[in-house]
Amino acid sequence: MADTTTPQLDPTDGTTPIALPKQDVCCQVPCDPPWQTKPACITFTETRTIVVNLGGDAAAGGARGGFVSVTVTYAHMLCLVGKQHGGLVYTLTLLPGEKMTLYQSDRYRRTTTDTERFSVQTTFSQFVSSLHQQQNSQSASSLVQVLNNQTQSASASGGGGINLGIFSIGGGGGESSSSSSSVGVDLSAQSASEQFFSLAQQASQYTDLQRSVTVSSYEDSETVSTTQRTLVNNNRCYAVNYFVRKVMDVYTATTKVTAVTFQVTAGNYVSPVLTPAQIGQVRAQYRNAVQAILQGVPKVGEVTQQPTTLPVPTDGVVYDPELSHCCAQDPALEQEQMIKLEREQAEAQRIGLQIQLMALEVQRRQALLAAGTLSPFEPEPVMIEGP
Repeated sequence: MADTTTPQLDPTDGTTPIALPKQDVCCQVPCDPPWQTKPACITFTETRTIVVNLGGDAAAGGARGGFVSVTVTYAHMLCLVGKQHGGLVYTLTLLPGEKMTLYQSDRYRRTTTDTERFSVQTTFSQFVSSLHQQQNSQSASSLVQVLNNQTQSASASGGGGINLGIFSIGGGGGESSSSSSSVGVDLSAQSASEQFFSLAQQASQYTDLQRSVTVSSYEDSETVSTTQRTLVNNNRCYAVNYFVRKVMDVYTATTKVTAVTFQVTAGNYVSPVLTPAQIGQVRAQYRNAVQAILQGVPKVGEVTQQPTTLPVPTDGVVYDPELSHCCAQDPALEQEQMIKLEREQAEAQRIGLQIQLMALEVQRRQALLAAGTLSPFEPEPVMIEGP
């Protein structure tokens, strides 16, 4: 209920104050959720499958001839923790009183159509996926498609999100790679984290090359849209240097093991897909061999963080102005400017002293009134008559 107190008459000035009802801040529209200070993370899901032969003698009741398929799912998280300066895009020096117009444009938006333009995060994710496919299949076709800004046919999946090859964002899906080498080396969280971070670094470099920003003092007549900016140096003595740099988002890379499953195949026996905790469901003759294989598999919940950060380019640039060290005027003009500044400083000091004097005068008059002295504050001039 709103506060509807009755207004009271103010006898001092004869006005009646108006009491407005107090409304809830969220009564008209729902309140916005609070801003979170935690890092924003992008998650890439990777699934690796390795096939390991079972040991033993099949004639003696062992497990020779069978194999175990071990599948490990990793969650690679890139968490945004800050920003930093990127590469130098353009430099400019304006002399005193000089004025220049700069034109800033994005080469990526010039060379692609509206239907093939993506955000920087999408471009970066596509490069990560294409580089991983190139590493596994030894084929650069997917990478060439991304470099040519062609929409990949496998860019969408039915898992409720965007499936970028072996890495999925918000949805299911993934690829498997088979190998018969050591389980501890191929499936360790540290190895998966290092390989993903290496691919992410390459993807960041590809993104930086593709999403380049052009800043120049002239503009082509064929350009449809640009960002125009006029810089003016109002300083009469010193030149101003402008350094235009790209803005980079800084991410930390963390890898977490989210799931581990295995399946035993030996002759006519095929076990269901089990977790390490369900190894008791495997036949007794295979159990010891499977346990030995699972000893080198990472545990669910194991986390590995890269010691270095990953810079990813953005579409933004920052203009950093810097005042030159030497004056560009003649010595006489520079001295004239210094005299003018000193005169203005002296005038400012004079005004400040006058204000202090006025404050002291107010204090003197208040002290006279408090003491009961009602004589004029300023004595009347004394008229001196001549002889």
